[in-house]
Amino acid sequence: MPKGGPSVTWLGHATAVAELGSSRVAFDPLLPWRARAAGKVNAVLVTHSHVDHLNRWSLKAIDRDTHLVVPRGCKGIVTDLGFAKVTEMTAGDQLQVGDLDIEAVPTRHDNGRWRKRDTPECCGYVVSSGGVTLHHAGDVDFSDHTVFDDIGKKFAIDATLLPIGGMMPVWYYRSRRHLMDRGIHIDPDCALDIYERLGAKNLVPVHWGTLHLRLGLPSMPRRRLAKVVAQRNTPGVQILAHGDTLALEKR
Repeated sequence: MPKGGPSVTWLGHATAVAELGSSRVAFDPLLPWRARAAGKVNAVLVTHSHVDHLNRWSLKAIDRDTHLVVPRGCKGIVTDLGFAKVTEMTAGDQLQVGDLDIEAVPTRHDNGRWRKRDTPECCGYVVSSGGVTLHHAGDVDFSDHTVFDDIGKKFAIDATLLPIGGMMPVWYYRSRRHLMDRGIHIDPDCALDIYERLGAKNLVPVHWGTLHLRLGLPSMPRRRLAKVVAQRNTPGVQILAHGDTLALEKR
């Protein structure tokens, strides 16, 4: 059992590491030093093939005996990295790694690596162990979010990791919200909407403050989220700094 009990630590961008039951799992490692900061993990879960999520340079910093899990169509991108076990998953697939119960779930984002195409796919993950359940959505765009209703009905989620920004400033994403165009990242307001759809106990905002163009402060997504949380009086929103840890309690 991890010494501190079940928890999730945000390391930056979409990268996080969770301690659940007697196992540890990392998500979307970006930058080698953050991959190393995750420490020894039983599994690495990659949500999609875009280079800020499936990053070969960063994966090279992970121990090769780690079970690497990628969406369908991604295996060829990582085969030469030498991981002892690589598993492709698509929404609905289930996998057990140690005492981690892992299920790939739908998300809403563009498939493809360098351009839009059918594969490689995108997915999110729900990971459960020791009576605690964690959801990582990967990237999410402005489109049909009813898939998150279904996820919320199926799982009692203790914490969800949802993106609140991208490389562009918040005003840019907010200005495009009405267009419902796939491939454009959601804003903090929309992340709160999805959090409510999921019925999760806690929200950990990710995908902000790491990669951004110089068109605004990197803290803008966090500031917008805090403002809307205060307006809505939304409980359970945990705004972490890089390296901060949220302890998770059993429902």
